[in-house]
Amino acid sequence: MTEFVQFAILGLGGGSAYALLAQGVVLVYRGSGVVNFAQGAIAMVAAYLCLETLQRDHDWPMLPAFVVAVLVAAAIGLVFQVAVLRWLANAAPIVRLAATLGLLVILQSGVQQFYGSKSIRVRSFLPNDAYHWGDVVVQQDRLILLGIAVGLTAVLWALTRFTRVGLAITAAAENERAAAALGWSPHRLAALTWAGGGALAGVAGILVAPLTGLTPTAFVVIVTVFALAAALLGGFRSFPLTLLGGLVLGVGESLVVLYQDSIRDFLHMPTLTGVNRAVPFLVILVVLVVRGKGLPLRSHVSERLPRLGSGALRWPGIVIAVVVTVVAIAFSGDWLRSLTLTLAAAVFLLSIVVLTGYAGQLSLAQYTVGGLGALIAARLVGQAGWPLIPAAAVSVAAVVVVGVLFALPALRTRGVNLAVVTLGLGFTVQEMVFGNPALTGDKLDNSVRIPQLTLFGVDVTAAGHPERWALVCLTVLTVSALLVANLRRSRTGRRLIAVRTNERAAASLGISVFAVKIYAFALAAGLAAVAGILLGLRNTAVTYVEFNAFASINAVVQAVTGGLGFVLGGVVGALLGPGALVSRLLSDGSGSGAIATLIGGVILIVILLTNQNGIADMLARTANAIRGLPLFTALPSRVKASRAHELSSGDEVGVVPATPLAVRGLGVRFGGVTAVDGVDLTVQPGQIVGLIGPNGAGKTTVIDAITGFVAPSAGQVELGDHHITGWSTARRSRAGLRRSFQSLELFEDITVGDNVHAGADESTRWSWLTDLLWPGRRPLPASASTAVRDFELTDVLNTMPDQLPYGRRRLVGIARAVASGPSVILLDEPAAGLDEAESRELAQCIRRLADDRGAGVLLVEHDMGLVMSTCDRIVVLEAGRVIAEGTPDEIASDARVRTAYLGTDDEMTGVVP
Repeated sequence: MTEFVQFAILGLGGGSAYALLAQGVVLVYRGSGVVNFAQGAIAMVAAYLCLETLQRDHDWPMLPAFVVAVLVAAAIGLVFQVAVLRWLANAAPIVRLAATLGLLVILQSGVQQFYGSKSIRVRSFLPNDAYHWGDVVVQQDRLILLGIAVGLTAVLWALTRFTRVGLAITAAAENERAAAALGWSPHRLAALTWAGGGALAGVAGILVAPLTGLTPTAFVVIVTVFALAAALLGGFRSFPLTLLGGLVLGVGESLVVLYQDSIRDFLHMPTLTGVNRAVPFLVILVVLVVRGKGLPLRSHVSERLPRLGSGALRWPGIVIAVVVTVVAIAFSGDWLRSLTLTLAAAVFLLSIVVLTGYAGQLSLAQYTVGGLGALIAARLVGQAGWPLIPAAAVSVAAVVVVGVLFALPALRTRGVNLAVVTLGLGFTVQEMVFGNPALTGDKLDNSVRIPQLTLFGVDVTAAGHPERWALVCLTVLTVSALLVANLRRSRTGRRLIAVRTNERAAASLGISVFAVKIYAFALAAGLAAVAGILLGLRNTAVTYVEFNAFASINAVVQAVTGGLGFVLGGVVGALLGPGALVSRLLSDGSGSGAIATLIGGVILIVILLTNQNGIADMLARTANAIRGLPLFTALPSRVKASRAHELSSGDEVGVVPATPLAVRGLGVRFGGVTAVDGVDLTVQPGQIVGLIGPNGAGKTTVIDAITGFVAPSAGQVELGDHHITGWSTARRSRAGLRRSFQSLELFEDITVGDNVHAGADESTRWSWLTDLLWPGRRPLPASASTAVRDFELTDVLNTMPDQLPYGRRRLVGIARAVASGPSVILLDEPAAGLDEAESRELAQCIRRLADDRGAGVLLVEHDMGLVMSTCDRIVVLEAGRVIAEGTPDEIASDARVRTAYLGTDDEMTGVVP
């Protein structure tokens, strides 16, 4: 017990420093809504400036050096907010996050360029007297760090809770317009919090330096991972919980060191590395998964990601690019190694295009995942003597399984939370696997020797035949790029983009959000494994230094710079990687160097400020402008684009299966609030049932509960003979239960035709694989084609939704919902925003759904003219309870309904036909 307490006290120092750094992250988030991934880098700059430049080089006393370094850190945060983030206020969250990653890259590489990469030990500058508490020794510096952390936490908590400025900061993060209406400038508040967050980073960086030492890459990654993890435990909002999270991490890290031998024996491993940093993070992972949600809440607002490329194959350009690269390989000479690295890095970036660009899942661990591919392949080839292709196949298959494991947190977390989790998982693999000689294969230098590589009987060993290995890399890159382009144009690609754009809407169309996320992580892991093999086996001895967390962060920076949604973006971004062609050009032949990474970070910031969609988007727009010239108006590609959404021939649509919907005793509670209480209703085939009531009556909540977005607290939902209360949203949709949304929730990143196509998804079990090889060009199914004609959308199928007026956008949402020919369709205020003529046309379309197709319709609507003229029966809700049910005439004459909702006789004149 004494040892336990002793190690726990030792961990208070590091935990306090982590908490201090995390408090800066929380302050910045509360003031600007941005998670600062560069917090650790700002801390590193302050630590180097204070301890190395001012104290060691210029003999400054500690106090003035400390103050100046903290002020510099505050200035970095302030300048970054004013010069960069202020102009990205309306950008997608991933763009703002990428900007902070760019700042991280700039600061880290700048420090590395100026101070070097050598690890520096830092002596403790705090009083270090020891106090004895029985057999336990308590170090004074630990208590001082704890006191500083607790004191600053109390100050931050009080300022943000009890001062007008603090309350305004919180309000601005929630709603900038509301704060501005009250006289507060959101930009000034954000600048204030960024300066404060930078100052806290400076304080924490200087205090933590004696505990961790100073090494540019290691310091940034370790401090960033643990600070973000602590902030994550606090929900990026609570200062007290963030303090607790930091202390838990620090104490947990120390206690794992105490029990490291027991853990090693339990795992039956001769050596064990990095476990002290892995176990606390895994505990946080469990907390996040338990606390997370499978689907976003109704209040979730979908944010658009950078623009997507079309995935169209321009064969002349592809052939020219391949031929030019082959010629470059033949005549590269000393540049061949950089060209090879560029080709391999491009495959890495294609994995990010698939995962983040297409599926919207941000991972900061792709290089780590790829390193596992290099490790397995190296051991099979170099130690087991396997041929290259079988070794690569086994390696990719194994890493795909790892990718699926990495996807599990994505099922319950998303956005920045997922980014932090994947960063931590990647860091865990880096520490526990790549640093463990028992796993990497060589106890002497932590590497595996590759004597020879043969492919189809040809020696392709990079050391002896670098041009052959470069051709292998080019071939693999070309095939990978074609697969990713095919995916973009396929049914599976639509599913990925649907999930990226709006998980709720995707699930309502029968798309399994879980399956899509797992598929995206698995495919991205496979591509990363291939890239890791290409990168690792280019050396005679395979080492794993380059497969680190910082490389993964830098890869995201390159992908965003190149164009996150474009296949070409992966190639363009790879040119900017460390050791790649641009790096070689900037480093005067060294092929590496921090200066190239620094310039890459600067380029990212410039690109984000000028075109957030990346360089590839700029190139695509230029090419489109050229093709729009009169000389190119007859190109075949334009004809293909016009045929992208062909309608099926014929107007006949079969009657849907006669499946009634029955809701019995439905109840929904949110905490202590009862939103729906004992609702009973039935929708028969071919029948339109109206669900009306005042605002807040629970109408949309009833639809949410029926379709699976909200778990009912009581009651049953039956679809035909099936009790579907426990089914997922996607399963209910596939069974024939569809809905539209009051807030539209269209897929804004794809065309109207693709939206309708997603609603009529005819994917098969094998399409996950076949779409990579042959996406095909499939016309809209008969049911979807009829919906397009009924809602008069034929002329806008190739138009983006945001280019349509609101009324037509609403029709797109309804057409998407009915595109598969559902048995029961739930329409949530479909006439909102429509004029009188459009409402009449909509009423006819809804009537045809029931009369011609035999579908059951549950209609929630405030347009009483539409309800009374269209519905066969009406159910009236008030405060979550059914107060009346009957025909339109019966409802119109019901005194309770008139009092609660419909109004006086004069107000009802002309409503009932």
